[in-house]
Amino acid sequence: MSNENPTIQAACASNSLESLKNAIPTASTEELNSALCDSCASGKVSFAKALLECPGTNVNAVKDGMTTLFIAVSHCYLDVVKLLVDHGADASLKSLEESSSSSHSNTKPIFTPLHGFLRPRRERQKSDPLPSEIFPELLSLLLRAGCDLNAQDPTGRTVLHESVLLNLPYTKLLIQSGADVNVVDDSGSTPLHLLDLNKSEDIFQLFLNRGAKLDVKRVSDGRSPLQCFAVGGQLGDLSLFRPHVSSWNETDAKGNTLLHLAVKSHRPGSQTILELLKLGLRVDQRNLKGRLPLHMVDGPMEWFEEAVDILLAAGADIEGKDNQGFTLLAYTMQRAVDHERKITYLIKRGANVNTQNYKGNGVIHYGRGNGRRGIEALEFLLSIGVDPNMANYEGNTVLHRLAADFASFSDESEIYFIQKLLDAGLSPTQANFKGQTPLYLLCHQVSEYMFLPTVAGDKRAIDFVLDAGLIEALEIADHDGIRPIHLAASCSETLVARLIDLGADTTAVTGDGRNLLHIASTARQVNIVGLLLEHYTSINQLSLVNKRCNNGRTPLHDACRSGRLETVSLLLEFGADVNAEVEAKFSRGKTPLLVCCEYAKEEQRWPVHLELPALDGRVSAAGILSKDEKRPNLPQLMDKVSRDPIRRLEVTSENDTTNVTGILRTLVAHGATLTYEQSRMSPMAEAVFSGSEELVSELGRLMEQHGLEPMRFPDFEHMYLTLTSRHLPDILGVCFSEFVSDHTVARLLLLRQYNALAEGLEKHADAAHVQTALPGILVNLAKWGYTDLFKRLGNLLADPSWINGGVNRFKKRLMPYLLIAAERKVPNLDVIKVIVEHFKADINLQFQPGIEIRPKLPFQSTIWLRRAYKPGESALHYFAKGGQWWHTKAVRYLLQHGADPNLQSTNGSTPLLNAVHKSLSESHQRKEIIKILLEAGADPNIPSHNGCSPLSLATYDINIFRLLLENGAYLETCTSRVMFTTLENLNLSMLSLLLENGIDCNTTTLQKEGNIWYTQRFHDDRNLTNFTLHPLHYLSMPKFNESNARDRAIKLIQYLLQQGADPFRACSDETTILHHIFEHGGTIQPFLEILDLDLERRDAQGRTLLLAASRCEDLGTNSFAVMYPLLEPVPKYIRIVDYPEGDITRVMTLYNRGADITAVDHAGNNALHYLVAGNCDIFAGQKQYRQTVETFVRKAPELLHQVNKEGKTPVDIARSAGKKWALEAIRNAGVEIEEA
Repeated sequence: MSNENPTIQAACASNSLESLKNAIPTASTEELNSALCDSCASGKVSFAKALLECPGTNVNAVKDGMTTLFIAVSHCYLDVVKLLVDHGADASLKSLEESSSSSHSNTKPIFTPLHGFLRPRRERQKSDPLPSEIFPELLSLLLRAGCDLNAQDPTGRTVLHESVLLNLPYTKLLIQSGADVNVVDDSGSTPLHLLDLNKSEDIFQLFLNRGAKLDVKRVSDGRSPLQCFAVGGQLGDLSLFRPHVSSWNETDAKGNTLLHLAVKSHRPGSQTILELLKLGLRVDQRNLKGRLPLHMVDGPMEWFEEAVDILLAAGADIEGKDNQGFTLLAYTMQRAVDHERKITYLIKRGANVNTQNYKGNGVIHYGRGNGRRGIEALEFLLSIGVDPNMANYEGNTVLHRLAADFASFSDESEIYFIQKLLDAGLSPTQANFKGQTPLYLLCHQVSEYMFLPTVAGDKRAIDFVLDAGLIEALEIADHDGIRPIHLAASCSETLVARLIDLGADTTAVTGDGRNLLHIASTARQVNIVGLLLEHYTSINQLSLVNKRCNNGRTPLHDACRSGRLETVSLLLEFGADVNAEVEAKFSRGKTPLLVCCEYAKEEQRWPVHLELPALDGRVSAAGILSKDEKRPNLPQLMDKVSRDPIRRLEVTSENDTTNVTGILRTLVAHGATLTYEQSRMSPMAEAVFSGSEELVSELGRLMEQHGLEPMRFPDFEHMYLTLTSRHLPDILGVCFSEFVSDHTVARLLLLRQYNALAEGLEKHADAAHVQTALPGILVNLAKWGYTDLFKRLGNLLADPSWINGGVNRFKKRLMPYLLIAAERKVPNLDVIKVIVEHFKADINLQFQPGIEIRPKLPFQSTIWLRRAYKPGESALHYFAKGGQWWHTKAVRYLLQHGADPNLQSTNGSTPLLNAVHKSLSESHQRKEIIKILLEAGADPNIPSHNGCSPLSLATYDINIFRLLLENGAYLETCTSRVMFTTLENLNLSMLSLLLENGIDCNTTTLQKEGNIWYTQRFHDDRNLTNFTLHPLHYLSMPKFNESNARDRAIKLIQYLLQQGADPFRACSDETTILHHIFEHGGTIQPFLEILDLDLERRDAQGRTLLLAASRCEDLGTNSFAVMYPLLEPVPKYIRIVDYPEGDITRVMTLYNRGADITAVDHAGNNALHYLVAGNCDIFAGQKQYRQTVETFVRKAPELLHQVNKEGKTPVDIARSAGKKWALEAIRNAGVEIEEA
């Protein structure tokens, strides 16, 4: 049955009282009560009265958890409340605040009608009386009806708490009506804790008269009402409190006295601090953190200065330190607001700018923020005499700290900090007390951000700090003999390659005799091992592959312990001794095969993590010394429970793909002996002792294959460890009989039960459900490098076309196996060989959108997205981008097996274009890949669809450029693009090469292609017709007039001028290059150096350089135009630089050079016509424009009266544009002008 009878419902809806009266006799009690509640909510007194006259209606009816009285009060309907009270409504009954739906079904009603009044449920109409006007009568009615004035809400607050907190006008009446002034809420606050004295001083007296206590401490922070007033800066001269306070020395839960709290909230002119000092509060009393009242001083400069002066006059020690050793100056430096003026003031008052905390850190060690604010803070500290060489008690200078944090830098300011400090005299070779240099710490944690490309040609972010001087510590080892390259060998292939290029000694060993191969093998860094082996081959040092550390182990021992099969295979390929024994004094003569038994313990050293490309690739170096129990790790994203393979759902990182059973097979295949001396423990006994099921099972199979008995006598532990391998295939035969669960397959992979998985699927290979499941399983096997298993299960598929990409069980297209195998970071060439040679995959298969990618990624980093497949790209396209050592071998392999080096993607990109492109990810083997592609027939003249050729993309590196030319690239077909990308890379040697090859810097221009300018730092100038971009013009444009590029751009501009570039060449129908530069904020310094510069040269509009410069509104002579980022990718929005103090205007500079200020253009405008219309809003800039206008008016007052072709004088223009500053400047020059 519905909640309301349609008749009574219709009566209420039609607003008909007569209909309602007619419906009442037949309505049920439930319907009557519901209608009464609705009438209370709508304020229909007559309806409510009619309903209450019916005996069946309950005056205390409840709807949605709320009583009639609560509803009427919360809607502020006084007449309805009167009616209900007159009919006996009980105000002691409580309500739910919200609907009593399922979420409130077990909630106890606790709100009185008064709570409802403080939480109005409707907006007040203009015709309604103010709530404060009806409150006295309402309160009287409710109290008469039994309302509990001290009822508490879910937070323990009464209506008095709410009224005080919200500063409502009901507080006085509530207190007079008997509200408890000392009731506490759940935080321990009485109403007095919440009082704002600035707005309710009269109420304060009323509280005290009613017995309110000033010393009640709340549990949340231990503060009394008196201390809360101190926090709010409301103590004044204390006269209001003196009669009521017995002790002024109480402290809060943090040990703060009233003086601590009052100091923090001090306002100019306040007497509070002085009066508290007169009462005996001490300036040397500390809180629980050891902070003195002086340490609490904060706020704007005026407040700060006055509070400090008072405390110092009272004997406060300006060098007083808290428990951490921070002084007031140290605290001030860490606070962002106005720290420069405050610290300058503190120094004048005797503060030591080189103060150190109890860890030895000075203010220069503290974080200064990022971006411009951080740069300005550092420059300020150096300017006031902070010692940049200060070392803390661990021997670390600020340079050490910055280098240690470099992997997580957020913008280019960190690069600037390091450069600035080195320029200030810090030694890049200074070691801390562990012997660690800044370069050492920089190499201790590595991220992809460190290798972001920059706008400076082929330089990466890290190159700027290395070139600044950090590289000087390249061969300095710490006290354990660890050098920077040792750290890099455990965590970054790119960094290792960079350090090798810079001359690092790759034969150096650590204090315990470990070389780079030991370290990289321990760290599972297969690509680094490959890189090193090829490097050692080139320098005739391959004997290092069998070099023993002080513990007698070779790199192969460490590789076998690590479980990384690919490392073991590489070392064996390059001559590692498969039977090298550790000397008996260390490990009882263990061979690499026996060291495999240490794998289970090694696996526990590795953190479990998700390998998501959204991470910045930040990895910490570890595993350098033999005794080191830590391993390189990404930020941990999984809990310890997730280490259990049974609890996990899929392979998430390369740490899940270690393969000790594969290592055993490889070692035996390369001649490792399975026999042993009788005096030693057998290999099987070692395996059993390790507790590894996979090791015991695989070793047993190998021994049986070689005619050896795994165990001489029955052994319980051996039989127990082989239970799974003996019975799991049969179990899986049952599990896979009707359905193949992806989770089961993933768990088997995590458990390394590869043979059992294969056997289980082979038993039902012909079944439709297995054939349907296999394509999806094989994708993961290809992605993670399960070569043998991929081949074995791939053979089960009946349709041979599966290898070029199929669908999963949900009919979603799968990533082609060749493409996904190429994405693996660990060398995956063995899988690719199976895909290409065994299963005959299409080697030129191209990526298409809309495929199912596993595992699905919740988000991706920009770096990862740049590396990911683009539509139409093949595996060769992907490998051509480089990034890992094995990519070079993969490129060569694919080309040998028929890959098309000239295959174009959807956007027209070829593998060669990908290889040449300066991408977000660094590729140390870029040149080698380009060379391989060219030797295989890659055409260096095929452009992408947007016209970019390999030559135009290679201008950041002159050697790559020359390599392309030597292999048939045509410079003639892409001269303009090549020229302008050379300029974008600020590559002077490339520019010189181009001009030496006959390219004309005046006639080689760029024009818009369609609606696009293919330039990074210029996009359009719609005010000009037939605009043509010249090299000289491009380099001089505002987006090159920035701190990171201008110095290098000036060198190129000077070179172009020397080679005959014409600055007065027309760039459009209206103007010339140099006029445009002066007008729009470009770089002008090289042109001002031209001794015979024609200052009076006019453009097509009749403007001289001075007239053009008069239109430059917000830029001075030497200031920068924009803040262009050093690091790529460049954001869409480029910030404009504020006008700096003291930089004269461009027009003033030209005037000082002798330019004619009386010149007039074709429109009749003189310099003042343009100057007075300027829109510079920055104070420093407007000051310079005022001075310029004043100077011009004094020197040529007749300019003010010249009328342009529109009939306007400069004064007319200033008035019409509302430029009050210009009119004031004219008056300041001594010219009287009439008010508008």
